Amino acid sequence: MSGEFLVNHMLLALALLLLAAGSAIFFKKIKFPYTIGLVVVGIVLALLINYIPKLGSLTNVLIFHDIIYYVLLPTLIFDAAVNIDSRLLVKNLLPIFALAAPGLVISTILVGFLITLTTPLTLGPSLLFGALISATDPVAVISLFKDIGAPKRLTILVDGESLFNDATAIVLFNIILAIIITGTRINGITIGLGVLNFLFVFLGGLLTGVIIGFIAVLIINCSRKEPLTPIAISTVLAFASFIIADHYLKMSGVMSTLGAGIVISWYGGVRFTDEVKQYLLQFWEYASFVANSFIFLLLGLIEWRLIYDIGHSKNLLLYIIYAILAVTVARILVVYGIIPILKFFPKYEKIDLKYQTIIFWGGLRGAVPLALAFSLTSSFEGHRLIIELTLGVVLFTLLVQGTTTKLLIKWFKLDQLSLFEKIMCYQAKLISIANGKEIINKLKAQKYLSINNLELVNKSYDDAGKKTKEYLSDLQKDPEFNSNTIRKLLWYEAVSVEKNAYKLLFDKGLISESVLRELFINIESQRDDIKSGRLPEIDLNGVPVEIKIRSFVYHILKLISPKSKFIKRIKYKTIVSKYEMTLAMITANNHIKSVFGRMPEMYGLQREIIIECQNFYKQRAKNSIKQRKKLEHFITKFNLQKQTIYRAVINAELDSIKELELRGNIPFSVATILTDDIENKISKIARNNESFTKADLKI
Repeated sequence: MSGEFLVNHMLLALALLLLAAGSAIFFKKIKFPYTIGLVVVGIVLALLINYIPKLGSLTNVLIFHDIIYYVLLPTLIFDAAVNIDSRLLVKNLLPIFALAAPGLVISTILVGFLITLTTPLTLGPSLLFGALISATDPVAVISLFKDIGAPKRLTILVDGESLFNDATAIVLFNIILAIIITGTRINGITIGLGVLNFLFVFLGGLLTGVIIGFIAVLIINCSRKEPLTPIAISTVLAFASFIIADHYLKMSGVMSTLGAGIVISWYGGVRFTDEVKQYLLQFWEYASFVANSFIFLLLGLIEWRLIYDIGHSKNLLLYIIYAILAVTVARILVVYGIIPILKFFPKYEKIDLKYQTIIFWGGLRGAVPLALAFSLTSSFEGHRLIIELTLGVVLFTLLVQGTTTKLLIKWFKLDQLSLFEKIMCYQAKLISIANGKEIINKLKAQKYLSINNLELVNKSYDDAGKKTKEYLSDLQKDPEFNSNTIRKLLWYEAVSVEKNAYKLLFDKGLISESVLRELFINIESQRDDIKSGRLPEIDLNGVPVEIKIRSFVYHILKLISPKSKFIKRIKYKTIVSKYEMTLAMITANNHIKSVFGRMPEMYGLQREIIIECQNFYKQRAKNSIKQRKKLEHFITKFNLQKQTIYRAVINAELDSIKELELRGNIPFSVATILTDDIENKISKIARNNESFTKADLKI
């Protein structure tokens, strides 16, 4: 009996996945958001329940709540965290937190009072509904914005709010629910305890995820040669971080999974091999597709309940309209009320009216509000009406707001490339065409392919190159193509060459991953400045985050035990980090010289802009040399140059062994022995064992 039960449900799950895959193909062809389309498919599927009894279990409330919370939600949150731009997230934390915390509280109060005035619900249940419905749902938002290709900063603002306000909504929901059940009066003590509870749930969940994420990174580092192992560990991490925080520690599971995913993304960017990164991204992209498919199909199945109730309940449709209006009015007041106030904060990057409108209209509700509504017991006052109102608002935001957000983005022309981006696009196309022609010439040398066919393909590439150059020429005639645009193009190419130089140094073993990570962060910050028309700043004092933490710990522990080996190690790593930073910048400056040779022929007489950029890098090179001279004593004392050379040579050894194995010159068993030996050397250097055995570690 149990075997038949399992087989039936497996076949049902496979059938739903096949339906989702087919729907995705169909909705992509008609250019309709497939996640929104799946809701419609789910509603249609619900009509078939009367004819296919086995589908009846899909509308079970308990199944819906548990699957959403412990299976599908962690999958989508972790996928978002792994792909999120953590630097851009940190840069926009102020507006994100403003909307996610005080914004959600204000929305809860407004919706609560409006609902109690327009529906039979009393104030307590109305506020409870306000808490669960005010949180923009990460499940709905993330999938939609990924689908329509929204601008990067707009995406991070809406995604960030939807991810962070989940913790606020859950805490507020539980506080209001506890007050209603226990009859506790609202006073200063209750509010204070609520704030402490929020901090515990929010920050505790984030810290839990970060700790578990660090542990996972350490485990993954032990399996560099097994690309499938990191995927298994990341899967465990995504669900374990959520369950441990939410179920056992009573903290925010979403924040825990988000924190764990950001740690993996932060460290994996430079620590994981390209093969491992590719495996991870592809796996979580597939997992996200499956999770989205089931979530929105389930939403459609559950929404059928509302359609049925509207036809059998008096005034329900009117109450739902009131709820939609209440939620919309509250959202308008929060977005257009809070965001303009933020301009008074220092270093705040303005959010224009277009972005504010998309943030308002793109605030979808989805599976999480429904899961909270379905968690209420049937004996709770207004239980059925709260569920029906939630279903109504969710259906409206998905089918109305979800289908028109893309049109709104197009109307505001937020999906269009700037002149700067268009030029970069055509330049990249010219490079790709040139690479294609190079392959054609190599094929001609082989002399086993038809010359006529090769010439036909070659001509098509010549025509494509000619047209692309014409498009570029037309763009350069645009009135907006001025000194500012040329400046952006030059500087952007310069920092791109700089970034490639840093990556090359890391691949050769000349700089550590912590230094590379900090350099990459600086590069992205420079790119933001360039896009905004600002020149990058000359900053040679950047120290990796890990080194900053070690330095902070160093100053604390130095007071306790100034002569301990641990303190000397921290100081040593700080010196090595500064040495590697200066080495990287001096090398990058040499690479960038090639850029200046290409610029005159691309942009004609704009010589003063080229000189401006040249002077910047010349000055930075001088500063780098000065910084290196300051470290000369320590470079000699610890023989850092010798260690750098030794590390580079060992990395070259490793690359040679891998290439020999790839060509089949040596068997796998021999390659494994040699690789293990070389990686042991690399680990020894990473631990700085040679340096720490010296007696002269006094700094």
